[in-house]
Amino acid sequence: MCPFPGEGEKGRSARVMSLVPFVAPADPTAPASPAATPAKGVSFLPIRDLLEGDTPPVEWLIPGFLSRGSLIAFAGEPGTGKSVFSYSLALALTTGTPFLGFEATAPKKVLYFDQENSYADCVQYLRWAWHGAACPDPRLIEHHLAFAQFQLGGNDWPLKMAEAVELVQPDLIVVDTATPSFNVQDENDNGEAGRIINTLRRIMALSTPTAACFVLKHAKIRPEDGKYTLRGAKAWEGQVDGILFQTKKAGRRRKDGLNNTTLTPAKVRAFGLREPLHVNPTWTRDRVGLRLERVPEKEPDSHD
Repeated sequence: MCPFPGEGEKGRSARVMSLVPFVAPADPTAPASPAATPAKGVSFLPIRDLLEGDTPPVEWLIPGFLSRGSLIAFAGEPGTGKSVFSYSLALALTTGTPFLGFEATAPKKVLYFDQENSYADCVQYLRWAWHGAACPDPRLIEHHLAFAQFQLGGNDWPLKMAEAVELVQPDLIVVDTATPSFNVQDENDNGEAGRIINTLRRIMALSTPTAACFVLKHAKIRPEDGKYTLRGAKAWEGQVDGILFQTKKAGRRRKDGLNNTTLTPAKVRAFGLREPLHVNPTWTRDRVGLRLERVPEKEPDSHD
């Protein structure tokens, strides 16, 4: 981990260990971690400056879709293409290319943790996204994308993630997926979920400026009303900044083996996606690449 200026090994250890109390140890008999240093006071925002100022309150990573510093839960049932979507998002950000019709920005740094997919699947998803984007300069991607597979999942996941964030200084952190990455012991425990989310926010702030975080989760359908909800603890619904559900289009799978999907914002605060987004995946002509295309709601399916 990169030390702060003038910080010795003891200072580094204290700073990193301050992340640990937010995550309960897996073993209930294990000794508690050292407590974080208590706050010495409360600072207040300059209200008049905020009201009269003209500085934009948010920086967009993808204008209209993803803002810096936001914590987003991206959820869907198994097989909806969450990982393929997230890999394509990462490639678009690292190359500064348009994504689903949203305008391009300068290339951004992405730190991707994949705790879900096999090595072979990771390679294939990356290649599909790269070929689907017309093979942008791999040197540009290598400079902006840091990819870690099966590096989290233990009690020390906050320390490993914090170390990577301080080293990479990402604009976006992607976690694929929440339960195995964060070593969740009880998926329905709101207390455990709340500690994980608080820890995530502290880790996001280790990047300057604060990184956004895109956390993949599983979704389920509520039997009482047929609507989608996040699987597990309700704390996720209350504490994140936004929730996006990815759902398959009703009906049979397309002849090319792909599914049309819809992104539906279930929660949004001041900034983020507000309207459903219809996304159709398409193979490149040689079928070595996969593109995600935004389509109008009523556009007929040309792949049937």
